[in-house]
Amino acid sequence: MVMMQYILALLLLLVAVLAFMVYKLRADVRHVRKSERMKKVFLENIHHEIRVPLKVFHSLSETVGKDDLYLSKNEKRNIADQLLYNANLIGTLLDEVMMFSDSSESGHLLQMESFSPNALCRRCLEANMNSIYHCKRVKLQFNRELRDEFFVNSDRHLVELIINKLIINACKFTEEGTVTVGCNTTTHTDRLTIYVCDTGKGIPEARMSNLFSYFDEPDDLQDEAELDLSICRRIAEKLGGELLYDVAYQDGTRLELILPLR
Repeated sequence: MVMMQYILALLLLLVAVLAFMVYKLRADVRHVRKSERMKKVFLENIHHEIRVPLKVFHSLSETVGKDDLYLSKNEKRNIADQLLYNANLIGTLLDEVMMFSDSSESGHLLQMESFSPNALCRRCLEANMNSIYHCKRVKLQFNRELRDEFFVNSDRHLVELIINKLIINACKFTEEGTVTVGCNTTTHTDRLTIYVCDTGKGIPEARMSNLFSYFDEPDDLQDEAELDLSICRRIAEKLGGELLYDVAYQDGTRLELILPLR
């Protein structure tokens, strides 16, 4: 009788172990399938986005390759600006690929350095000035709230990547008015806030709850802006900060990158 109870207990334990292994295997399969869907959507988006600057390069190369071409100084400057902007855009897309390919275990190794957030915001605005060359009704501007001598310590390259993506998205969805970049330590008193706000149509209320959820629900992705914002939030978390949507802002869209003050 005791032997039978002992054998029964072993069988129950074996069944429990097998059930756990099956559960774990199913969870691993779901994770792999989800990762594959994420990669597919991400790569399709990158493929789509990178074709835009490549088309610009192709068009401009045909223009400057004409034997009888004469260009004024303004036309040369415009071509140079377009080449610089689209080169920066490709660089940003490649940076996204590198960030996306980081494993959750190792992650991106932060390169901490001291920099002026004012100077970085101005640099991003200047790099993206050609985002609006096709739309004269949109103005890019910087809102100076901190002293230029104010410095923070973070991974400058990753912060620049986030700001660039937020500016590019703001320009895409703003037909007229302004895209404003600024930074302060008053919105969140113990941290640095870098914000990008626009006078566009804003984000529909129905999409707000899924705005940053691509890495949780890749199948629910509605457009490339949601993927961009999800990547930006992921990078912000790597920096020890967060990316927030300002629900109180009524004139368009305002996104805030919140970083710790080190």
